[in-house]
Amino acid sequence: MRTFLVTVKNVFGRILLKKARSVLMACMLIGTLVANFSLVSAGESSVQGEAKALVRNFGDSTNHWGYGYDSLLRDIEVWRKSPFVNVDSIGVSVEGRTLWMISISAPGDSLGGPGDMGRKHRVFLHVRTHPSEVQVGYVAREAIRFLTDSTSAAAATLRAGYLFNFVPMYNPDGVMLGHSRLNAHLVDLEGNWDKPVMEPEPQYLRATFQRFMGGPIPIDVALNLHSDTVNCSRFFFYHVAAGTSEAYTVLEKSFIAKTQAYFPDSIRSWNFLPPQWTTGPQARYPEGFWWLNYHESVMALTYEDSNCPDARAFDSTGRALVLGATDYIRSRWLASIQPSAPKKSRLVLAREGIRIDPVADVDGTGLWELRDVRGRVISTGAIGPAGLFIPWSAVPNTSPVLLIVREGRSGHMNYWIPATPR
Repeated sequence: MRTFLVTVKNVFGRILLKKARSVLMACMLIGTLVANFSLVSAGESSVQGEAKALVRNFGDSTNHWGYGYDSLLRDIEVWRKSPFVNVDSIGVSVEGRTLWMISISAPGDSLGGPGDMGRKHRVFLHVRTHPSEVQVGYVAREAIRFLTDSTSAAAATLRAGYLFNFVPMYNPDGVMLGHSRLNAHLVDLEGNWDKPVMEPEPQYLRATFQRFMGGPIPIDVALNLHSDTVNCSRFFFYHVAAGTSEAYTVLEKSFIAKTQAYFPDSIRSWNFLPPQWTTGPQARYPEGFWWLNYHESVMALTYEDSNCPDARAFDSTGRALVLGATDYIRSRWLASIQPSAPKKSRLVLAREGIRIDPVADVDGTGLWELRDVRGRVISTGAIGPAGLFIPWSAVPNTSPVLLIVREGRSGHMNYWIPATPR
């Protein structure tokens, strides 16, 4: 860093002699360069050694690292022609550039209709927080290409059961201004989430997250895409229980393994780097927002692609991310409906309501509860000697519900009640 500053100083000294510019202007230019070449603060964005020096060819910024806002607008014109795509905006940047969102699902299904898991499930990816990390922009573009392929049976299956949202250029001002990591206000958006007054870009992204989480199709997986210059590899940041929970660490390992299975020779295992959040959750990052507000209900991770000269196979990476995310969601859904004990009672969906007849080895005591698709309790009650009866008037018919029956010593049973006209 010291050598770098001396070099910059010498360069600007020659400029001053030749152009007779003021010392003040030179200092302002040096300050901008230093801001874009400074060390990364230790934390979520850091890699081995807790901090990494940004080694960039500053000339790359003059062409927006090969993919600028104009490039995105051209891609959007192509994507919007697809019957599977809805193009929308989540807000605007500091300089007024649109923060575009690309949504992909079945045709005519902007919110997502019923899927084979009772409802559609949402995967959200935001990309290019740091403008010079252009590789993940290509990853997102290839993921969109895969999901919109009308000839792919796999893509058709995903569109039928899931809703995908991409914010492909989260920091367009930084891209166009040539800032390696900063927005138009010279702020690193990645660590801006705990500030009393946030920058416009994270404000709009957070509002979008909150809107979806309060709607009919909440987010199940939220991926924050970056690219790494030190390890030249593909990996996820894994958070330990000290900053999350033991249950969440199990889910993290499951998610990473399912994604890695689609690109095993390139995506690293969960323990590739030292674990994150060893002293507690970090509220300044997007993943901190997710954990502190939604805990295990949302799998929120930072993914790092390779930011090195030999980076390639962005199509394989994009495909692995979306397939790994959907496999993870399906595995959690299947786990929620698996019985935890041998079946003891008989479920009957009668005209009047739900009935469970008693069995001889149940002592006539127990409880039942109805939960929605997010696991929230709708209603509860006791199980008497005559068994259980719940009238249809007490059961929501807009989406499937989970009936959990706990009967004495026989354990508990889970019954998935479909959403049907009643």
